[in-house]
Amino acid sequence: MTNERHREREDRGRRLRARAWALVTVAAGLLYLIWVFRALNPAHPVLGAVFVFAELCCLGLFIVTTIGVWELRFKREEGVPLDQARSVDVFVPVCGEPADMVTRTLEALDGVRWVGEKRVYVLDDGPTPGVREVADALGFTYLSRDDTGDARAYAKAGNLNFGLAHSQGELILVMDADQVAAPHILEALAGYMRFPAVAFVQSQQSFLVPEGDPFFNNDHVFYEAVQLGLDGGDCVVSCGSGVLYRREALDHVGGFATWNLVEDLTTSYNMHAAGWKSLYYQYPLSVGLSPMNVWGVYRQRGQWALDTLRLFFWDNPLFKRGLDVFGRVSYLIIALAYLCAAFVFPFFFMVPIWSYLTGGNVLYRHELEFAAYRGLYFVCMALAMHYLFRGRQAGKQFQVLTGLFPVYARAAMLALMYPSRRQRAYRPNNESGPRRVPPAWLAVLPQIVLLVANAVLPFYAIMVGRVPARLIAANIAISALAIWSLLPVVLGALQAPAAPVAEAPREVMDGLA
Repeated sequence: MTNERHREREDRGRRLRARAWALVTVAAGLLYLIWVFRALNPAHPVLGAVFVFAELCCLGLFIVTTIGVWELRFKREEGVPLDQARSVDVFVPVCGEPADMVTRTLEALDGVRWVGEKRVYVLDDGPTPGVREVADALGFTYLSRDDTGDARAYAKAGNLNFGLAHSQGELILVMDADQVAAPHILEALAGYMRFPAVAFVQSQQSFLVPEGDPFFNNDHVFYEAVQLGLDGGDCVVSCGSGVLYRREALDHVGGFATWNLVEDLTTSYNMHAAGWKSLYYQYPLSVGLSPMNVWGVYRQRGQWALDTLRLFFWDNPLFKRGLDVFGRVSYLIIALAYLCAAFVFPFFFMVPIWSYLTGGNVLYRHELEFAAYRGLYFVCMALAMHYLFRGRQAGKQFQVLTGLFPVYARAAMLALMYPSRRQRAYRPNNESGPRRVPPAWLAVLPQIVLLVANAVLPFYAIMVGRVPARLIAANIAISALAIWSLLPVVLGALQAPAAPVAEAPREVMDGLA
């Protein structure tokens, strides 16, 4: 790939601090684990074993993530010059989204500049009333699998493969039906196709979000740090929209992958295993809609987690033929994050509850020792994550990741039930039509129970007088972390959604007009 390292000098200070704190964190973590092994209470061997395993998972996730973001690669906003004007097909998969939303997307694509041949294909799996008329008025090609009796088979992937079978462009730009593209999206991405090993180029995702982005839909950690790290190893993950594919690469892997709910992650996986590379353009070139309530967030994040964990359980990257070492690490990061959020972090928040109710302790050594060893490890990790993720709200990402633990736990259970030959039904995030929405409090009931228990039970333990004061004090620190971690998602779910606010450059927002 290119040897260019844009902004390397400007990023040098952050990079050195990130690596130094990461190494110190690993050392502090190992020191803490050695202490834990010596401090385990033999009266509770099962709980102690689970506690050690959970701590090992946390350190393992940190190490894998550190490898993934060890070397960030930045690109110039102007991209690289075109070597030739390749023909481009633009695919807009539609599956029941509101017609006015689709219309905005199509009108923006009509204004996308390109020096070569460009054809827009509206792939309507609805079919959605009024979409054909808009496509025809703009001179776009309208295709619907409903006409073939094959509608919605293999969901979005099947729809995209249907488009591949009815088009010939050298490059394929995929834009979701709720994503409004910037006029220069092709000019920014297509130049990277001068490198023959590049299968696709993914642009940064940007969304219209409620005030404060309570569910962290504009995931600045992933889009502004993790993807830059994966780009450093030519192993960027496709996000399914705002992504430019090379048809030759898609043909090589048999088209868009169909066995997962959404095609992006698995298609990336197959391409990387087949020897293809991928790049990341770190600037937003489109703006889309994010889920506006907790149930929409649950559906979206649950689908993402289910796809990732199905790969982990049934086609694990550690054993995937064709992936290099960095590729294996890249696909482990997200899966391990989901698993830790589903089971490990909630386990830590349940330990104080057990102590308050029983007076038991996983560790028999003095609580001040625990505070010293674990506190040092915690502070080092917080500083390392701050620098590794370029100061992009790592704490907020942790809060949302942890706060959605019921979603990820359910996804993990479902992933075990759905091997490669089984598929679940897919629903688009912004599907139109009336639908009964359960009360928001029901979605976050498990989080509320865990949060309230950590807030109330310390007082109960004080009142009954069976738990040593220093044990209560040590557990209160963990309970405070639990409350801090879970509260934002609970509040975000219970508060009425506000009007969305864009976090995107002016040229992207201009595409909404």
